[in-house]
Amino acid sequence: MFTSSWGQLEAGGSNIGDLAILVAQARALSGTARLGVLSADPAETERSLGIRGISVRGGRLRGLVSGVLWSSAVVVGGGELVQDRSSLLYTPFNLLPLVLARLFGRPAFCWGIGLGQGRELAPWTPGMIRRCVGFARMSVVRDGPSGDLLERLGIPGHRILRGSDAAFGLCTDWSAGPVLSDVLGAAPRDVSNRRGRLLPLEARRRMGLAGEPPDDAAAAWWASLLDDHLEKRGGMIRLFAFHTGTLSNSDDRVCERVRERMRCPGEVEIVRAGSLEDFMRALSECRVMLTAPLHGAILSVVCGPLPVMVPYSSKGPRFMKEAGLEEFLAPAGEGSREVLGRAWSEAGAAWRTLAASRERLRRLAGLAPGALFESCLREAVAP
Repeated sequence: MFTSSWGQLEAGGSNIGDLAILVAQARALSGTARLGVLSADPAETERSLGIRGISVRGGRLRGLVSGVLWSSAVVVGGGELVQDRSSLLYTPFNLLPLVLARLFGRPAFCWGIGLGQGRELAPWTPGMIRRCVGFARMSVVRDGPSGDLLERLGIPGHRILRGSDAAFGLCTDWSAGPVLSDVLGAAPRDVSNRRGRLLPLEARRRMGLAGEPPDDAAAAWWASLLDDHLEKRGGMIRLFAFHTGTLSNSDDRVCERVRERMRCPGEVEIVRAGSLEDFMRALSECRVMLTAPLHGAILSVVCGPLPVMVPYSSKGPRFMKEAGLEEFLAPAGEGSREVLGRAWSEAGAAWRTLAASRERLRRLAGLAPGALFESCLREAVAP
């Protein structure tokens, strides 16, 4: 089976959110199907994950075709399947595996997908979603608004399953919160490239067209907020670089810029991806996680910190609502200090409610593997 997870496309980089999704998918399918994924380093993907890496050395389109032809079924997702803010090519590229599956006669399945909302979508994108997602035998969405959008676009309700992000399949490896520590986790992100341009940042850089300067104002805001926390509450700050590499603004560089601007840099460490387990172990030692990346919040619910979301798109608020955490949304501004302070003091009480949401999200994540087997794989393994 071929999955269109893009987390292995960074040569020498990482995408922790996509990696968590892929690891959870592979575990859920263990003993049922052999998984293949596009990879910039197929040997390392095979060695570290036990998943067949399909090389993109000849280009990603060629790799996609090879993956679909190799497979008996095609999985799209998880993650945010469509949005047109980072690049107008993002949505067509993510929907292409569904088109190729149709072209080459392979059954297709959408696993734990999210869909951008409102102005995050170009005027022509809803029509693309209707046609291409319509090729899938079943679509498991990770939040209510994504399912609602598919229904409004005419996807039959019996082919939409409301689940959760695949990464919640990792809950069995980790304990729920609260975490009793003096460590504040933080995951800043430079989103200045999300301007709805045609080419993705990676392509613009190769062509010498990436003229956006680093978002120094955002780095200064994060530094001020974290300094304020240290001065009021002590402890230490752990900065997490969820995405490193060339596909977007690299989080490790943002973390470095934030630390450079802080008055207390000696109380700050940066966590870069080694293994997923090591990254999540460092995360699990934090009491609260202040995060811009969506999977900073998702993986916090998985392994213990109370997430405070600094949203840059609709996917953050959509998840926080699913988890019952809307009160811990902290858009950049003065009000974010109050939200962070409340989360720090009320983490234990918040987890008394969040524990039930975590269990519900874990159960919902478990719906997708069975739906995949029934809709796409049963015929492939039938005698």
